Amino acid sequence: RYSLIHSWKVRNQLTPDGIDMQFKYNARLGPIAEVPTYNHQAQGSKATLFEESYSVRGPQLWNTLPKDVKLAPSLDILKVRLGRHLSTIPDWPPTTSSSIEHKNSLLEWAKRRGVQR
Repeated sequence: RYSLIHSWKVRNQLTPDGIDMQFKYNARLGPIAEVPTYNHQAQGSKATLFEESYSVRGPQLWNTLPKDVKLAPSLDILKVRLGRHLSTIPDWPPTTSSSIEHKNSLLEWAKRRGVQR
């Protein structure tokens, strides 16, 4: 939730942008954050650090949101719309006891729903 709210504030220039987050507008999807790419010639052990960093996760999470959430005109409206959206995503704790392992991640649910861009 915090990363999504922070990304909204960056997009609306309400907080400093320390990672140079870039947005493009898509008529159907609304604002889309550009996800930085990893330099595959760099040391392999740094790939995980890169993938888990806010500069990558922030845009990935942002891009899973529906257009009406991303275009919220105020912070209060964003919080309401974000809460409504997040309440539609099952909150299943991770388990390995079943045949399918659940990951309690918004990015995992977006992949399953075919939403991640």
